Amino acid sequence: MTVYIDVLIVLNLYINYFLIRSAVLVIRRSVSAKRCLLAAGIGAAGSLVILLPELPFIVIALEKIALGALITFAAFGKQKPVDFAVCALFFLLVNFVYAGLMTALWTFCAPYGMVFGNGVAYFNIPLAAVAAFTAAAYFAVRLARYFADRRLRCNKICSVKISINDTEIQLRGLCDTGNGLCDIFSGKPVIVCKYEKIAEITPKNALDFLEGKLDESGGLRLIPCRTMNSESLLPIFAADRIFIDGKAADALVGITKNPLGSEVDCIFDPKIISI
Repeated sequence: MTVYIDVLIVLNLYINYFLIRSAVLVIRRSVSAKRCLLAAGIGAAGSLVILLPELPFIVIALEKIALGALITFAAFGKQKPVDFAVCALFFLLVNFVYAGLMTALWTFCAPYGMVFGNGVAYFNIPLAAVAAFTAAAYFAVRLARYFADRRLRCNKICSVKISINDTEIQLRGLCDTGNGLCDIFSGKPVIVCKYEKIAEITPKNALDFLEGKLDESGGLRLIPCRTMNSESLLPIFAADRIFIDGKAADALVGITKNPLGSEVDCIFDPKIISI
């Protein structure tokens, strides 16, 4: 059977993009579409191994691991070794599930127009059909993530720990899907914290801004925040570590003097809690 390289590249670019987006959904990380597209392009280039003679299983496995690590770096960027390993593990897991489905399809059905070699599947069928099936699988993952988030939101109040240098504070946090604040530069979501609860670890220029001692931002990163009754600019900063109910969260910290509620010290979108 003839393998068309252009179809192979386009098909794997599309599928890899949604596999990466699926991994992002599972581990609740904030990744831009550009990074996902770059990583998908690397994966699509890796699909060219189908053109090589049949390789031993161990070689294919090592190639998949190395390619997965490269794709993970392109998608998630430089991280701590443990965080990188988690991202790589879940991306490889998603790929292994997909590869297993393709192997089963090839073994038991052997459809006309399909080639499976060196761990790569090639379909000589309408791209629209493959696109539809891949998109359906992705939205199935999104649906599963939605119901998982709904169950998480049943526990309204969570324990939030934020650390900078050797100082750690513990807050009572509220899961709030209405908090969609994100940093426009990094794309990371923002945990909105009460001024008085987090002042101990807040950078001095952020405190000065909130107290009206700075006429300008003074190098601060600010984001607009709108509520039902007001609109303001919130200073944000990065913490060394953030844990919500013992789970790592990839987010920035914002400070406000506006009331958040008598029983909570901060609010956050539950989607920021990663695996």
